[in-house]
Amino acid sequence: MVDATNDHKNIFSLSMLLNIEPKILLRLCHYIESRGYFFTKSEEGNMQFNDRDIAVILAHY
Repeated sequence: MVDATNDHKNIFSLSMLLNIEPKILLRLCHYIESRGYFFTKSEEGNMQFNDRDIAVILAHY
């Protein structure tokens, strides 16, 4: 069963959750953004991922 999360995940917590190297995950996110999808970014410029973002990443992985 999938548990939906309300909080945003950063690149490191998401890489641990998905068991993907952070560098590979970051490259995948840049590829997805080059295709027209936009991830939410914090004020510092860090990517923040919600459930929909995670679904998009898994669809491209």
